[in-house]
Amino acid sequence: MQIGKIVIISIVAFILVTVLVTQILQDKIFFSLFVGIPSGIVAFVISFVYLYMQKSE
Repeated sequence: MQIGKIVIISIVAFILVTVLVTQILQDKIFFSLFVGIPSGIVAFVISFVYLYMQKSE
């Protein structure tokens, strides 16, 4: 898999996780983006590293 595809998939994971966590916590936490964005960054890094490691095998 090319590095461009890995980055695009990781960005999609970032967006999905950020939106989902923000929507879930919207009623409980006023600034839910402060939790959603770091969660999205963690999802981006995990998916990027996993896909990159699979590429090298």
